Amino acid sequence: MNQGTWDQVRVVLYGCGKMGRVIARYLADKGARIVGAIDRNEELVDQDIGEVAGLQRPLNVKIKKDPDAVLDNCDANIAILALQSYLADMHKPILECVTRGINVITTSEEALYAWTTAPAIANQLDALAKRAGCTIVGSGMQDVFWVNLPACILGGVHKVSEIEGAVSYNVEDYGVALAHAHGVGLTKEEFDKTIAHTLDVPAYVWMSNEALCMKLGLSIEKTRQKAIPVLAEHDVHSETLGETIPKGRAIGMSAVVTTVTHQGIVVETQCIGKIYEKDEGDLCKFTIHGEPETRFSVDKPDTVIHTCATIVNRLPDVLNAPSGYFTMEKLPYARYLTYPMLINAD
Repeated sequence: MNQGTWDQVRVVLYGCGKMGRVIARYLADKGARIVGAIDRNEELVDQDIGEVAGLQRPLNVKIKKDPDAVLDNCDANIAILALQSYLADMHKPILECVTRGINVITTSEEALYAWTTAPAIANQLDALAKRAGCTIVGSGMQDVFWVNLPACILGGVHKVSEIEGAVSYNVEDYGVALAHAHGVGLTKEEFDKTIAHTLDVPAYVWMSNEALCMKLGLSIEKTRQKAIPVLAEHDVHSETLGETIPKGRAIGMSAVVTTVTHQGIVVETQCIGKIYEKDEGDLCKFTIHGEPETRFSVDKPDTVIHTCATIVNRLPDVLNAPSGYFTMEKLPYARYLTYPMLINAD
């Protein structure tokens, strides 16, 4: 720290909802400087991001609705985009940052590894970011827990034939649209006729499966997925929908994604989104079939909090990465950051 010139990380926060507020608090805790905040929710506009985040002090940064006004008038070196899941929806806000030479890290699940699921958008963003001299990275809980943790543990395995994973989240935490997209309330027959046959977006573990393969140096032959309803064993109340789901109807679904590699190793992960009952929590467990067979799990991980912490801890890695759309499996293993978060300004 005695050599060179060091400066605070300057962040514009694009999306100040549930995750954005946690991220804002974590940025303040780590000593990063928030220089702009954007959100389209009229209830948040013109409020101080520090107060919205629940800090004990204002940060003197007002949340604004107009991205251009914020991005043109702040000296950010990175933007955190806590918005939507898929790259087609994230295309415009990413472009708004990249065309101004602002680095981007996003919670978008597809951005984790979009080379096969959205190749046209990924290649366009890669070219634009390289020309602008900035970097785009997708990260979140999947980065540490679904990709890097299995990859690290595989360093203690001699042979592997299959990596089998299971992860879950509570659909009650993510609103009505996601509950409907997961088939909550449908009969099995209705689910099979609609969601099971029209699942045209990649499940979140599609991207983590492929990122894990690339982290391990495997070449992907094909990836496929299927949707299976999770049926209620008894009546279950949904706070999000404001109704009780009868026994036998869907309380969510499991998307099973299978990635086959040319080396013969198969990665299969089920991503379960359902209404949790009392004492249930998120799931993260893996079995490595091979020599020796190895099992590990994380007990009730907090997906939202882990995602926010990972995003903040990743900021220096993104700022030090090469220009372009740089997928997270190429980054070093995420590390815990202490206060203050500084970057070399030389």
